[in-house]
Amino acid sequence: MSGRWRLLVDGPARASWNMAVDEAIMTMVGRKEAPPTLRIYRWDPPALSLGYFQRLEEVDLSACRSRGVDLVRRPTGGRAILHDEEVTYSLSLPEDLPWLPRGVTEAYRLIAGGLVRGLRSLGVPAEMAPAGRRGGGKTAACFDAPCTYEIVARGRKLVGSAQMRRMRAVLQHGSFPLRLQAEELFDLLHFNSPRERALGQELFAAKAISLGELLDSPRFDNVWPAIVRGLGEELGVDFDRGSLTPAEEELARGLAREKYANDKWNLDGPRRRKKE
Repeated sequence: MSGRWRLLVDGPARASWNMAVDEAIMTMVGRKEAPPTLRIYRWDPPALSLGYFQRLEEVDLSACRSRGVDLVRRPTGGRAILHDEEVTYSLSLPEDLPWLPRGVTEAYRLIAGGLVRGLRSLGVPAEMAPAGRRGGGKTAACFDAPCTYEIVARGRKLVGSAQMRRMRAVLQHGSFPLRLQAEELFDLLHFNSPRERALGQELFAAKAISLGELLDSPRFDNVWPAIVRGLGEELGVDFDRGSLTPAEEELARGLAREKYANDKWNLDGPRRRKKE
């Protein structure tokens, strides 16, 4: 493994733009019109992202609106994540890289190795969950149980990531929470009773962990360089700071407008059927 890849470090943006940019980069990387790209970014306002197939019934839409929280459906799988006090990354790679495993799980393991390396450089006791482990989460929230090769610390899930392959490219993105925000997240999810909500939140807090519990006052600006460094060392690549190409910006604007800011995608989901 060797080469020079592009690094984007973006300022805070709306959920629709963040997801649109991730998909636009993946598309252009797959077309060989952009280099392999690592993107680091933030969210403003806070956003609740749903997994590709997640049911809208699991979300309290009125709570999202009253709290000014964006809602967006990710192009990747998994469950709900509150994006607020965190470091978010996405990695877009051409699918035909000779050293990239063809299987999703092994590719996930390779990338996770770089993330673990970066976290350990900060003093975080990070490791990968054992192979063969299934998440088995019991709530609509991500982070309440680790799957194979997901990153844990002190036996609790630390980093939530998801991967997709499409258009001859691989996209993996995920979150490093600076603070767990369990109460804020569970206030945005639908439960049949206050007791059910409290039990779910208790389970989540017991099985998830944040950088704030492992480091002294972690901040966006001192976490992301370590992640970049760890991935570069693990994958044997160097990163050059760059920006979106005009073609990527144009594609992202269209995706934001027509897909990720559109209720037909976010509320109805990809399995929406046209009414007869």
